[in-house]
Amino acid sequence: MTVDSRGGVDIGDATTVLLLAPAVGDRPTDACVTFLDGLDDRVDRVVPVTITVPVGEWIGQWERATDGDPALGTCVDVDRTTRSAAVAGDDRPVPVERVVDPTDLEAVGRRVSDALQRADEEGDRAGVAVHSLTGILGHVDEPTAFKFVYTLGEVARRVDGVVVFHLDPSVHDGETVETFRIVCDAVVDADRGRSASPDS
Repeated sequence: MTVDSRGGVDIGDATTVLLLAPAVGDRPTDACVTFLDGLDDRVDRVVPVTITVPVGEWIGQWERATDGDPALGTCVDVDRTTRSAAVAGDDRPVPVERVVDPTDLEAVGRRVSDALQRADEEGDRAGVAVHSLTGILGHVDEPTAFKFVYTLGEVARRVDGVVVFHLDPSVHDGETVETFRIVCDAVVDADRGRSASPDS
């Protein structure tokens, strides 16, 4: 598929996307932000789920890299020691919901599902960035993470949303990467700048 001039990737009508980007500096966050910003024709609101980086850093990068379109919605912050509300560019607080236990993917899923439902009720299409699946796999086993990815994808499908799951391929074996390729509708390799269906 074709890369557009902003570095975005055409994913067609995919609901779940596996974004492969090595965790070097801010690169995974940059990849998530660039990818979601490139979906502004499909997404009105972005819901970050931060596991690997503090939510304030994620929001800061979003604000520096985008013009606020799509807008930031509720942020779900997992396994952080302090609760904070970041400020968006228009001086309105961005709501932050915290999940203390990173192994409680049911709680994470409920928070994200609620954010997707609110967006849908307000006539917005939401894009969710799970940053990162590698972080989740540091706390739970593969079958539990697989179920989380599958379930979140089904929730997003019901409201015409998109979920992007970042995975650092340099810290997982090929079998793990393939497991999550299978459950996602599309795969984007940040190094190659192109997308592929999971079976290609």
